[in-house]
Amino acid sequence: MITKSDFSKMGIGTWGIGGFMEADVNNDDSGQIDALSYTLNKGVNYVETVYMYAQGKAVDLLSQAVKKSGVDRNNIFVTLSVYQKDASTIEEAENRVDDFLSTLGTDHIDSVQFTMGLVRGLGLEAIKTMIDKLIGEGKTRFTSLTNSSPEFLKTYHEALGDKLFAHEGAFNFEVRENEKLGVTGYAQQNNILNVIYQPLRRNMTASRNWPLLVELSQKYGKSQNQIILNWVVSKGFFPLVKSSTKNHVDENLASFDFQIEQEDLDKLNSFEIPNYNAPKIDWYDTGEGVKIHQLSNMFDELCPPEK
Repeated sequence: MITKSDFSKMGIGTWGIGGFMEADVNNDDSGQIDALSYTLNKGVNYVETVYMYAQGKAVDLLSQAVKKSGVDRNNIFVTLSVYQKDASTIEEAENRVDDFLSTLGTDHIDSVQFTMGLVRGLGLEAIKTMIDKLIGEGKTRFTSLTNSSPEFLKTYHEALGDKLFAHEGAFNFEVRENEKLGVTGYAQQNNILNVIYQPLRRNMTASRNWPLLVELSQKYGKSQNQIILNWVVSKGFFPLVKSSTKNHVDENLASFDFQIEQEDLDKLNSFEIPNYNAPKIDWYDTGEGVKIHQLSNMFDELCPPEK
C-alpha cells in the first residue's frame, strides 16, 4: 500500500466538486470527472473528500473519477473527513465510513479524519475506540485531525500515537496562524503530516498582486500560484489543490519543476502583511474571534485591498 514516502508533491482537494455546500444541478460533472481522472493519471496520488461537500456529490464524482482513471486503488492514499454535519453520533460516523467504502468500491480508507469539534462533541475516548475498531477490521489504516488548536492536537496525538497520520489546516501566503501558533511545528516535530488546504486562497492571493509575489513571478517566469505552491512544499507541507480543467492541473504540477533560491525562500518565510492585525482565533466555539477555517475566506474583509 502507498506510504508517505510515495506521495506526489500535492494532493487533490474536493471542495467545489459537484457544487459547494449544496449539489449543483448545473455542475459540469463529466468535466470534473475528466479533470480528476487526468490528475490521478499524472501521478497525483492523495485525495481527500467530505460527505458534506455538495451533499455527497463530491464523493460520488471522485469515486467515478478513480474508476475512470484506471489507477490501482492501492496506489492512491484516500482520506475521508467526517464533519459535525456528517455525523452526530459514533454510529452515524461509522455509517459514513461504510457508505464511503461501498461508493468507492474499496475495502479500506487510508485515513479517517475528524474535525476537532466532532471529536470533542462525541468524546475522545469514543473516537479512539472507533478508530481502534476500524483499524482492527481493516477499514482504515490511520486517523487524521483537522482544524485543531495546538493544545488539542497534542491531546489527540497522545491518545492515538502513531495512528495519527496527518493534521489538515489552512495555510497560505497571507494566513499563517497555524504556523505562528505552533500547530504546524508540533506536527512536524512528531512526524504528523501537515496537509494544507486553501494554499492559494482559491486564487484570491494572486489577485492581490503582492509586490514580493509579483517580483518572484517575474524572476522565475512562473505564475504567482506556482511560486506559492513551490514555497509551501519547500516548508515540508503538503498542499491540496482542486483543479477543474486539465490546463490547471498541468499548471499546478509545473509548480515543482524549478527551485526557488534560499534568499527568496527567506523573503517568503519572513513576509508580513502590511497593516494586518490578525483576529483572535475562536478554537472552542466561544463566539469570540474567528474560527480558523473561516480566516482565509475573511482575509480580504479583514485586510481590504488599497483603493
